[in-house]
Amino acid sequence: MAGLALLEMVETLQGRLVITVPDEVTARVRMVRDLQDAVSTPVAAAPLDMSTGKDNHS
Repeated sequence: MAGLALLEMVETLQGRLVITVPDEVTARVRMVRDLQDAVSTPVAAAPLDMSTGKDNHS
């Protein structure tokens, strides 16, 4: 995938799925399979405010 197209896809997925793909992970993505692996691997995250989808900074 071309770099810009990949970045746009990651940004779209982050918005639609309310996820965050770290920049260092995005930099390693070369194929759609890499992106699938990245978004399917759970990581520790800050609690989200479900009404806004944003981090809940207490």
